[in-house]
Amino acid sequence: MIYCFGAVYGQRSDFFIFKESEVYSLFNFMETAAKMPGTSSTYRKYIDGKLSGDKDFQKLVGDFKSMDFNESITRQDYPKGRMYMKSYLTLLIVNTLKSKDLDDFNERITGILPINEQMQVYQTLKNVQPYFRQFVWNENESKIKKQIDDLKKYNAVSSELFLKFNHFYKSSWDQHIPFYVTLYPIPGKSGNTTATPHGNALCVGSMTDSNDTVGTLGVTMHEMCHILYNEQSREVQEEQETYFKQNKSRYAKLAYSYFNEAMATALGNGYAYKVLNKGVLDTQEWYNNPTIALFAKAIYPLTEKYLEENKAIDKDFIDEAIKKFEQTFPDSLYEYAPNFNTLNLYTEELEGNYIFDALFTYFSANNVRVSSPMKNISQSSKLQEADSSFIMLLDKNQKENLDELKKVFPEIKGIQYNQSIQNISFIDAKNRMIIILFINKKEDLAPAFEKLAKHKSINKDQLIQY
Repeated sequence: MIYCFGAVYGQRSDFFIFKESEVYSLFNFMETAAKMPGTSSTYRKYIDGKLSGDKDFQKLVGDFKSMDFNESITRQDYPKGRMYMKSYLTLLIVNTLKSKDLDDFNERITGILPINEQMQVYQTLKNVQPYFRQFVWNENESKIKKQIDDLKKYNAVSSELFLKFNHFYKSSWDQHIPFYVTLYPIPGKSGNTTATPHGNALCVGSMTDSNDTVGTLGVTMHEMCHILYNEQSREVQEEQETYFKQNKSRYAKLAYSYFNEAMATALGNGYAYKVLNKGVLDTQEWYNNPTIALFAKAIYPLTEKYLEENKAIDKDFIDEAIKKFEQTFPDSLYEYAPNFNTLNLYTEELEGNYIFDALFTYFSANNVRVSSPMKNISQSSKLQEADSSFIMLLDKNQKENLDELKKVFPEIKGIQYNQSIQNISFIDAKNRMIIILFINKKEDLAPAFEKLAKHKSINKDQLIQY
């Protein structure tokens, strides 16, 4: 197969703006040190190796972690399965990329956060900047700049891939709005790298002593695809969600929850990499989550066919994607991990970040929300209407909350409260996985998730798992 890309009239030559950003790299340094979701384990190990014994630095990490950037503005008029939202984190990160220094950043974010929280962010980053420069930036800035120069050589083909993918997604993204692509340094030659999309910012981790330009561009295209998917019009989102909901397969809901990530992987790590690598697919693992990697490879042949025929995602494509998911993961309906990809947790008193730390040690997830307290939970519209899986953390008032849950789930009406019960798991009438965990003290939470990971799946023939 020959890939031919020619210039398209009106396409701007600087559509991808590749740049280094000390301000964003500093922000990511703190996210990584604070063990935030979506950060590199390799980078975290490097930081811990240098600074785990520095009490002043660890105090700054604790201060940073105490700030909650995950609050978001959600558009209620978009399909519930897509949850169109913008978080404070996205607004902050977009501004880090455009800021020349911390003072400029502080001025740009005025009005996003309460002023006391804004100044806490600014002061924490300012105090940690000497550590960042000493252990990361001073030695690696020039290496990142060289990698960026290499990426710029592919600007034309990257822009053409955007046009192709934009049409495939039926996205509303306008080619006159550029993407800012920033590389942030991860010291070393090999290891785990991560990348995230925020607004029109594509933030890509790069090993400083590596020279994998094609791989980095594939990851960049992957992150761009997330934005194109999110920026489909409401009408397109509703159309595609309808296709998933109308499909009769019990696997349709799981396939839908993984569709965004699998599509971005098939397009970025698959098709884009192949184009950039002179027609040769990447033989390495495309994604570090096996469900996503295998799903992406299962739908890749169909994806390539649609792209070469200049077709957009339609009902036939989605029906075939669901079929591929079912064939690839026949046991997934009862497995914990895939059902946790879209997840709602309820708790009486446990704090959100504490729950995230424990959960993400053992499971990956695309969308997780925590709600508290559990009083009158049977009246929760989310519990009654959402399509996600649910984990109920009974950390207080266990008997009372179990009785309240019986009003929602007739499946457990016959279960009597017993202090020896640790886990009740079942599939409810709406085809949702429901897990009830009995947590006697907060320190029991991580072992409870570890036990779920060890058991892997529920026994569908019994409600009390152990």
